[in-house]
Amino acid sequence: MDIYVARQPIFNRHQKVIGYELLHRSGLANRYEGTDGTEASLAVISNTYLFMSQRVVAPPNQAFINLTRDLLLNGVAGLLPSQSTVIEILEDIEPDDMLLKACRDLKEAGYTLALDDYTIDNETQRSLVALADIIKVDFMKSTREESRSIIKQLDNGRGKFLAEKIETLDEFKSALSMGYSYFQGYFFSKPIIVPGKAIPGYKLNYMRMLQETNRRELDFRALEHIIKQDITLCYTLLKYINSAYFGFKDEVTSLMSAIVLLGEKEIRRWASLVLLTLIGVDKPPEVVLRSLIRAKMCEQLAVDLGLKGHESELFLMGMFSMLDVLIGRPLREIVEEMILPKEVKRALIGQNNSYRDLYDLVVSYEVGDWDRCFEGASKVDLDKKLIPDIYLNAVDWAEGVMGIGDHTPSGAEEEIPKVARRYS
Repeated sequence: MDIYVARQPIFNRHQKVIGYELLHRSGLANRYEGTDGTEASLAVISNTYLFMSQRVVAPPNQAFINLTRDLLLNGVAGLLPSQSTVIEILEDIEPDDMLLKACRDLKEAGYTLALDDYTIDNETQRSLVALADIIKVDFMKSTREESRSIIKQLDNGRGKFLAEKIETLDEFKSALSMGYSYFQGYFFSKPIIVPGKAIPGYKLNYMRMLQETNRRELDFRALEHIIKQDITLCYTLLKYINSAYFGFKDEVTSLMSAIVLLGEKEIRRWASLVLLTLIGVDKPPEVVLRSLIRAKMCEQLAVDLGLKGHESELFLMGMFSMLDVLIGRPLREIVEEMILPKEVKRALIGQNNSYRDLYDLVVSYEVGDWDRCFEGASKVDLDKKLIPDIYLNAVDWAEGVMGIGDHTPSGAEEEIPKVARRYS
């Protein structure tokens, strides 16, 4: 599913970007074609915080988001990150007791509130002025004198004023001289559309799991929380820990006990293998199989390429090399949002390093580009005669993990429980 968010930059007096107003877009046309404000705001929130992350607004910049009365009252605003979100209160919202209380609660929780499209004759907005950190004034709706009078009347030294719909250099200079702190409008930049691909809900949970298991220091509680949200992960983990491979005398029935008993190294390996299979459940099995083959080849070639001790990182590199196909988003986007070893990230996004040399060698052999493969082998002083056997061993191992064929090489059976083998 294609998703779109438009963002328009907001500048300070030095014309430095301090944030972006986020707007929902129905497609690549720079407009919203719907009429439901609540629906549009919810689309902006989900597309920004669930699917696009820091591609849209990266810290320390702030996201300015319009919220309707319904969203302010039903608690949606409180789900957004308080330090990086500016909540814009629309000009047509009636500030009754319920709304004022909701706004006060948000202020106490650390949110920045902005009063949108303030005009000198809008009595409705007056009771909200005291709560607003930023007052936005539409320079197309207000005359120069009105824009100046708003600051004179309301400036108490605590809030900031934002001049929006600034179309010309003259308007910018005028707003600057009046005392406005922030500026927004076509003079600086039209809204720029940031397209992306939505990730299905169940895959989002698997991606969070991958993120968590690749942190430098595992947080077992956070890991347990994520696993609890997916019955397949719960069942798979408990089935795995109670398999004959571990041979525990008493049955393990607690997720936390299973995580602790496996330990950091084993839980990382188990999670990577299981999750890769689960993420690829709606893709051709060949995609997952190729990922596993690449992972095993990278791991096996580590010593020959002088990378002894980096086997687990190289395994991850090969395994994650086809996440773009499995998830449906560019690999660079996915990798940049993940917590991965620095050298693995660099290799996957195409930067030159020793990991990338190995990756290119493996992929070139996989696709039958022999000249490039053997050239790569010479570059790293690898005997090219070793590569075919390493490849076939990797194929045997990967097919054993996925339950394909009659052969199961030593160690494959223990790598991943059969419940996760969706292709057998």
